[in-house]
Amino acid sequence: MSSIKMRTSRAKNYINYLFLLNIVLVLTACAGQSKTSQANIDDRASADQASKENLGIQKVEGKLVKSPSNQDSAKQGIVLPQVNPLELEGTLAISGSQVVLPISQAIAQRFIQDGYPSKINLAGIDTQVGFKLFCEDKKVDIVNAVRPITSQELAACAKSGVEPINFQIATDAVTIVVSSQNSFLPNSLTRDELAKVFTVQNWSDVNPKWPKELIKRIVPAGATTGGSVDLLSQAIFQGNVSQLTNAPNTVFYDFVEQLHSEALINPYMIGFLEYASYQQNRDKVRAIAIDRVDPFLSTYPITRPLYIYADAKAIRQRSEVAGFVNYYLTYVNEEISSLGYFPVKPTVLDESKAKFLQVKGNQ
Repeated sequence: MSSIKMRTSRAKNYINYLFLLNIVLVLTACAGQSKTSQANIDDRASADQASKENLGIQKVEGKLVKSPSNQDSAKQGIVLPQVNPLELEGTLAISGSQVVLPISQAIAQRFIQDGYPSKINLAGIDTQVGFKLFCEDKKVDIVNAVRPITSQELAACAKSGVEPINFQIATDAVTIVVSSQNSFLPNSLTRDELAKVFTVQNWSDVNPKWPKELIKRIVPAGATTGGSVDLLSQAIFQGNVSQLTNAPNTVFYDFVEQLHSEALINPYMIGFLEYASYQQNRDKVRAIAIDRVDPFLSTYPITRPLYIYADAKAIRQRSEVAGFVNYYLTYVNEEISSLGYFPVKPTVLDESKAKFLQVKGNQ
């Protein structure tokens, strides 16, 4: 009897083993199908990303944006309606200042990453050129600007039936820099010292303790000026631009890379550029405070507001323009801090949001 029981027990165990084996095989097959499906999804995601890269926007990492709670909304001030970029279509064109371009690029990348299916053309040239393309040629939808529109540009817009609306989106600081190899200059200079630095021949002419070496001044010109020469002249020379531009041994650069290159080889150079560019090149240049006020402080004397402009008619009639401006004002503060710009005051951003709602007819 005991041998019969043993054979019976073994048979039961073998049946259980076959049953478990079948379960394992079924689960393995399901897992294989799941992996195949996931691989197809990943391939589609890669294809979607590749198609977005072909639109002229660089690849960006996906970002999860938390919807604001009521408590968060209260802190944020005005909360604009939610925009779904996937539901919009139509090519957008953005041009104007090189200084504002990195901000608009970041917003455009995020806009496409969140589903915008169409093309966004971006170009960084100059604020004046941007307004010409916007007002006279009617070839761009958004202007990046480092200054308000002029009366002449307004007249050109009116003639073309364009109603420009400005939205202040950030603040920039014109930053005075020297080579990172400069070991004799302190981290802060007075306005009187800076006035001499940007006009006299040698460093020793400013302070006899400094080297008797020529001061090489690297000053922005052409497309990259963005009003920074005027701003520095107002802060140091009471607005007399010629004192700055006519000083001996002054070199004018069209691209900020020229300043960076000079800083690498010449410890006796001095120049100025936007704060964002300084932040990205801190290994090459060192920032100089003015009267002990650093450029990242609100009391720094050489700052300028940055804007985007759009046509009121386009905001009302073209959903892609309205959606992009809405999206821009919603997320700009999340983007600019990593780019080296400064956020505008909440009240100022709320003014831009209220203006948008009023133009669009929501208020």
